[in-house]
Amino acid sequence: MKNSLGFWLIFSFFLFAGTALQGQCKDVFAANFNPSDSFSVSCKYPITIQNPDFLFELPKAVEESSGLVFFDGLLWTHNDSGGDAALYGIDTATGEISRRLFFPEIKNIDWEEVALHEDYLFIGDFGNNSGSRKNLLIYRVSRMDIPPKGDAELSTETIYFSFEDQTDYTVNWKSNNFDCEAMVAGKDQLYLFSKNRGDQQSKLYTLPIEPGKHTAKLVGRFDSHGLITGADYNSERNQLALVGYTYKTWKPFVWLFYGFENENFMEANKRRIDLPNLLTTQIEGVAFVNPWQIMISAERSKSFTARAFKMDLEPFLNPFHLALHKGELLDVNKKDIERRIFTINSDQFKNGDYRLVYFDKNDRIVNEEVFKTDEINSTLFLKLMPESESVKAVFYGKRKIYYCYFK
Repeated sequence: MKNSLGFWLIFSFFLFAGTALQGQCKDVFAANFNPSDSFSVSCKYPITIQNPDFLFELPKAVEESSGLVFFDGLLWTHNDSGGDAALYGIDTATGEISRRLFFPEIKNIDWEEVALHEDYLFIGDFGNNSGSRKNLLIYRVSRMDIPPKGDAELSTETIYFSFEDQTDYTVNWKSNNFDCEAMVAGKDQLYLFSKNRGDQQSKLYTLPIEPGKHTAKLVGRFDSHGLITGADYNSERNQLALVGYTYKTWKPFVWLFYGFENENFMEANKRRIDLPNLLTTQIEGVAFVNPWQIMISAERSKSFTARAFKMDLEPFLNPFHLALHKGELLDVNKKDIERRIFTINSDQFKNGDYRLVYFDKNDRIVNEEVFKTDEINSTLFLKLMPESESVKAVFYGKRKIYYCYFK
């Protein structure tokens, strides 16, 4: 629950019920959503498919596109093993390369990921398909050194690391659990998601962002049901996107992590979305271009050229979007505009428990509470603080959704 003093509710006629129900879920997108629950656990989702829109074929210079990130208005990518030690900035309108960043002091052994930090850019040279590699590297680039336009040659610092739970470095192409192709940057740490051919799961490791020799600490794991090949983190909205495909059958998917705080990714709501129109494409990279859209890259395969796609996330991540498409608009009476007091006739509701969520103009959640309609009198009064950012609210029930605006 968000902590905010942005609104008051006058409840001489209205009583909140905050009793938690074990094993339920407060994610409004989940099949087992329970508005009376105060903990987001055990969320279950229906089988979900999405067909991302084709954007353009990637230039031949990056047909082995592996990592992906978006900054300075460009989609940046690189090739994997054996490619040039360079990042290529692609114009998303034309699909053409418009900028290049070269790193003459290093080599591309097996670049698999690029991640964006407030101060740095990180390049993951840690591809490890055989599970036997011992020279795992991450290069750190100062963002202050990256010019606002044009090509450039840049220097790097190096993070050397090993996985704390790996003791066997025997070559194992078919079932090793120590490959990695996905990385995101948090405030003070790097997060690595493994690509496990052995158990088809993914392990989460953390590393310091400082150069030097480090051990990647295992902090959690989740059942990805496939190989994780790319990741991106939207820290402003606490959203994480992972992409990959099923082992041997090449069925691509996206995992969306959300509803977590403080980079606690394993505590997130985790929803898988299958991408049937990208079947047999080798998805390798993902990048948020805004809170409600990601771009996905696929390297050249036997069936397809290297390509870029875009995917709309609002139907899966924006709870106000859900209300607009499935909810009913409530009539709100402006009782006292200066004092920001509004009333709603409770006859507009069907009986049941609801989660009341307040949003600002950017669809950010300001606060949320729970109430029962059978404890409401004929009129519901809502008094918002003058400085409150709340401009709209949604009442989420198990079977009904209502929304309203404060104007």
